Amino acid sequence: MGAFTQVAATISPILIALLTGFFASRERRQSSSEKILNRLNAEISTLEALPEGSARDSLAGQIGRTVQKYQQVSAYEDTFKRDSASAALGFLFGVGGIGLGTWSASHGGLYYLWWLLAVPAIVLGITGFFYELAGGKQAREARELSAPPGPSQEPGGGTAASDINA
Repeated sequence: MGAFTQVAATISPILIALLTGFFASRERRQSSSEKILNRLNAEISTLEALPEGSARDSLAGQIGRTVQKYQQVSAYEDTFKRDSASAALGFLFGVGGIGLGTWSASHGGLYYLWWLLAVPAIVLGITGFFYELAGGKQAREARELSAPPGPSQEPGGGTAASDINA
């Protein structure tokens, strides 16, 4: 029973960290189109509260651009796929590193040198697994698509007057 207790004491903090990371990544995964839709709803409610005038016309133009952005990001997210092979590889690296580290810790002596392989495998495996679980490269591209644009450029190369006053 002593060996089981030792293994359980070694693995339980790692298991808790993995579960925490898993649920945190699922909570964080609000899609980019959902964020844009929330912004669009806020803009529409602001538009309804504004009196007639240039501010209302300006916000109506902004709503049009937000709708275009929403359509673009939604079309991208409809084709979005996770790379399950990379997530599985990350999981295997993490579990293999944890197993190797547990084995080397239970044997003592010079077996601690196996930690030189176990620690990088654990770090790369867990990081890769959660990166792919959160969407990986495609999620990053979707975030870049939904990022607010930088200052607009006038045709002559100068900055638009509306960006200077903003």
